[in-house]
Amino acid sequence: MTEQTRPRSRATELALEKAYAAKGPEANRELYASWAKTYESGFVVDSGYVYHQEVVKVFCDGFSDPSQPVLDVGCGTGVVGGELAKLGVSVIDGIDISPEMLAEAAAKTYNGRPVYRQLIEADLTGQTELADSAYAGIVSSGAFTHGIFGPETVLKLLRAASPGARFALGINSAHFEEFGFADWLEQRQSDGHISELHFELRPIYSDSDEADPNQWSRIAVFSAS
Repeated sequence: MTEQTRPRSRATELALEKAYAAKGPEANRELYASWAKTYESGFVVDSGYVYHQEVVKVFCDGFSDPSQPVLDVGCGTGVVGGELAKLGVSVIDGIDISPEMLAEAAAKTYNGRPVYRQLIEADLTGQTELADSAYAGIVSSGAFTHGIFGPETVLKLLRAASPGARFALGINSAHFEEFGFADWLEQRQSDGHISELHFELRPIYSDSDEADPNQWSRIAVFSAS
């Protein structure tokens, strides 16, 4: 990893190395089980992590009705949900593979209310219980990265989206290039599954190194057709 202005603890560096090396659902379950309790107090603070804030800003910039339900994909401990609640989104469901992370998200409150209406433990690479056409918005920060979801996962999310639903999916820039997300999404637009597709480049950390794609995100923004 490229050296940054902000010094990271060795624990954070090791956690990131494990995260990028983890392949498949079981490896990710094990990783996040060990990380859940210290994810926010350690990693988020220690690394100057701003990814969740950047993705939520992009999402809310074009989300017209914050009273409509939003799905937080790979919700983890609930940092995205917390930011959505601060910006007025009132109905938020979360889905994640890690029960330990979901337990942290369940404890999240904003203005005295739980941040999440519902939390779903599921592996999006397999079968899920997401209802068809249930969400007016789908947002993700951190799930589309090495060893987790490829572009085909978007098809499952499209089934859960209502017509016109707004998407803002943060995709690690190195993963974005390696798995051809741009071409795949542009083909879905050509096929009529999505519309208004564009990409926004945003930092993952407050002092992201311009030369390191693992420190940047391509946020795929589009509407379900």
